[in-house]
Amino acid sequence: MKTPSLVTRASLLLAAALFAVAAVPFTASAAPKKATLGVFLATTLSDGQERFQYAEALAQKLEASLGRPVGAKSFGRYEDFSKAVGEGQIDFAVVDGWAAVQLGAKAQAVAYAPRSGETQQRWAIISTQKGTVKDLAGKRMALVKGAGPADPKFVTHVVLGGDLDAQKHFKLVPVPNVESAVKMLEAKGAEAALVPVAHVPRDLKVLFRSTRVPGAVLVDLKGGADALSQALSSVGAVAPFDAFARIQGREFEDFRKLVTQGPPRRQPVLADPPDLRVETPVLVQSESLGPALPPFADDLAVSAEQPDD
Repeated sequence: MKTPSLVTRASLLLAAALFAVAAVPFTASAAPKKATLGVFLATTLSDGQERFQYAEALAQKLEASLGRPVGAKSFGRYEDFSKAVGEGQIDFAVVDGWAAVQLGAKAQAVAYAPRSGETQQRWAIISTQKGTVKDLAGKRMALVKGAGPADPKFVTHVVLGGDLDAQKHFKLVPVPNVESAVKMLEAKGAEAALVPVAHVPRDLKVLFRSTRVPGAVLVDLKGGADALSQALSSVGAVAPFDAFARIQGREFEDFRKLVTQGPPRRQPVLADPPDLRVETPVLVQSESLGPALPPFADDLAVSAEQPDD
């Protein structure tokens, strides 16, 4: 019996290998791709450990709801979060409302993450001393750093309602998060700080409160907003937030426009002038200004029938 040549032997081995590969179910490519959840809540949540725990807990619930593996990344600085988004590392994220706006067209807002039933929050300018915002002219104010040039717009257009130019009135001092802003104020590294009202320490003075603006927002970053929105019904509440509330209409887009463009110009209120009715005086003829006798003068007249005594 002839011994198979090396070429024949190699052919047989190759055929056996191909058969083995074909016999094994091709499940590797069918496995769902792992998604990554990003969390940047430098102002909505004031504790770094709390932010990390929330990211891990939410990733587990999203994994069960979406039917695909979900990993979590918690970010302490906006620049790190923005870089990860730019490099395509994040599929969806829960971020501060102002940060969602600064991401621009990359982020599609899907739902709010309410806290204690509220989807919005107010901001406060705080200080160690009593006074007014006017007294802070030229003073340092600490605020959480976002996309650099966009930060003064948020303060001017949203917090101050367009009534004051933050960049001209304050010396803005960027810090990583709310904790840093409060510590800088207490260490006298700044005369004021901008933080959400919910995080104002009891021993500090509130000089100004803003109107209510969106708080934490769930955004999609890779075109999967519809699937993400459908999955929210089974996610439920994840501490410290309540269950997600879907964004209706153009509510968030109006907020985005407010941050980037500012409030509409106010029309000056012009009061209608009162109708001035000037009564034209009657001109008196000089001839009519003769002596006027009292009404009883006729009683003094001498009667013609009186005898001449």
